[in-house]
Parts: sequence; structure tokens; C-alpha cells
Amino acid sequence: SDLTTAALKSCTASVSNSHPADYTTTDVKVRTAADAEVFTVAHYKTVNRAYYRVASSGGRATIPYYVSGATPGYKVVVDVTVVRGRQANGCSTSFTPKR
Repeated sequence: SDLTTAALKSCTASVSNSHPADYTTTDVKVRTAADAEVFTVAHYKTVNRAYYRVASSGGRATIPYYVSGATPGYKVVVDVTVVRGRQANGCSTSFTPKR
């Protein structure tokens, strides 16, 4: 298949733990097209953290976010952008650190 013309399906994102405790890791799990580039940005209260991965041949990527000193109860939205060829798509998920 021609990667430049095949439609890039939207991505779906979820987290392994939606209410992680401080000093634990929650995985952002992304499902998208095979070999797509995956960019994630987590919007904490005071800082944004970005990560880059390439999806597997099965269209999956897992991005661990380590929670340290995050504001308890502040919902962290993780924006996901997937890119393949000249096409892009997006999705998002979130987690809310607990005390």
C-alpha cells in the first residue's frame, strides 16, 4: 500500500492508570496506523512534557509518564498527534494524579 495516499485513520489513546499516585508511572497507550510517528504532550499545571515514539508494525505505541511532584487533583491532558507521510491525526487522553 502507498503510505502517502492511504488514509491515516484516527488514533485512540488511553492510560494504564487514570489516577496515578506520586512517584509512579502511568503508560499512555496509543493505537494508530502501523509505523506512524507518535508525538505526545502532557499538559501539567506548570510544565508540558513531550515524547516521541514510532508506532509498531501493529500500530501501537506505549509512552510511560512518570508522575513526580504533579499537582494532586489537577487533570493532566495528554494530546497525541500521529503523523504518517503527509497526513496527521490526533486524539487525547488524560490522567489525574492523586495525593
